[in-house]
Amino acid sequence: MKLNIRTKSENYVVYIKRDLLNDLSNYIKEYKKEKILIITDENVANIYINEIKKTLKDFKIDFHIISPGEKSKSLNTSKDIYDKLLYGKYNRRSLIISLGGGVIGDLAGFVASTYMRGIDFIQIPTTLLSQVDSSVGGKVGINYNNIKNIIGSFYQPKKVLIDPETLKTLDLKNLKSGLSEVIKYGIIRDYDFFKMLKMEIDIIKSLNIDKMENIIKKSLEIKEEIVYLDTYENDIRKILNFGHTIGHGIESLNDFQRFTHGEAIALGMISEAYISRELGYISSDYYCEIKYLLNKIISDVKFTREEKQEIIKNLENDKKNTNKDIVFILPINRGEVRIFYKGIDRSLIIKSLGADR
Repeated sequence: MKLNIRTKSENYVVYIKRDLLNDLSNYIKEYKKEKILIITDENVANIYINEIKKTLKDFKIDFHIISPGEKSKSLNTSKDIYDKLLYGKYNRRSLIISLGGGVIGDLAGFVASTYMRGIDFIQIPTTLLSQVDSSVGGKVGINYNNIKNIIGSFYQPKKVLIDPETLKTLDLKNLKSGLSEVIKYGIIRDYDFFKMLKMEIDIIKSLNIDKMENIIKKSLEIKEEIVYLDTYENDIRKILNFGHTIGHGIESLNDFQRFTHGEAIALGMISEAYISRELGYISSDYYCEIKYLLNKIISDVKFTREEKQEIIKNLENDKKNTNKDIVFILPINRGEVRIFYKGIDRSLIIKSLGADR
C-alpha cells in the first residue's frame, strides 16, 4: 500500500506493508554506498536491532541508542548525536533513519534538519501514534525548559516506511495513546470516520491488523490533505492541534512522566470539547459522543488546584499563541473545527480541567 504525501517543500511516499522490516534493504538501496545512522531507543533496539543488522548486513550502518521517553528529546541528546555524526565523518550524502515512536522521529528529524544544514532522513515509525501522525508532515523538534517542541523546524523525510506488524509489540496503554490521534482526525475532518471508530473501538483495541492498516491509511489521507494546503502551519494546519493546546500542558506535568502523549491529548480534547459546548458551539449530545469515545482511551482525571495552575502556565508558552491570547481549536459541528485566536477566558479553561465536566 502506497500513499503519496504532497507538501509545499517536498513530496514523498509512505509505504504501508506488513513485514516491511524484513525487506528494508530494498527500500533504502539507493544509500547502499553511504553511511547510515539509525537512531532508536533501548526498548525498540531490544526488539529489532538484531533483525535490522541482519537485513542490512551489506550496508554501512551504525546505531545511536537513547533512553526512551520525552526527557531524551533534548539539546543534550541532540549534542551526543551531533558528536557521533561529526566524529564518524557523516556528510551530506549520509542518511539518518529514525526507528521508533514519536520521540525518536522528532529528535532524529531535528538532528537531520540541522546537521550540515540538512541531510537525508527516513522515518520508520513503530508505534501507532507515530504511524498515524508524527512521522508525516515534517514537524521535527525537541523540548526545552519543560516546554514541548519549543525548538524545531519543518523538515520532510525522504520516505516513511510503516510496518503494521510492529504494533503487535505495543502494550494496550501505548496502543490507546495512538488511537487518541486517530480519533482526533474524525473530530476535525470526518464524522463518518469518527462514527466507525465509536462503533468498533473495542475491536480496534484488540489489534486487528487489517483494520489497523485501513485506519493508518485513512488517518494519513486526512493529514496529507491538510498539510498540502498549509505545510508551514500558518493557518488551517493548526486544526491538527485540536486537543494539543491543553494536552501539551497536561503532558508537561511531572516532567513528562505522568501521562503518555496520547493520554494527555485525549484529556485535552475532552476539555476543549467542553469549552466548545459551554460557549454554545456544539450540542451537549455531540460533546457526550466525544467524551464517551475518548474515555475509552483514558478515564477522567481530577487535577489539583496547583496542577491546574501549572497547566495554565504551560499553555501560555504554546507556539500557536498570539500576544497574550491562548489559541484554541474547538469543535463547531460534527467533523468540523475552527481556530479561535482570542476570547477564551482563563476561568473556563480551569473549569474544563475538572473531572466532573
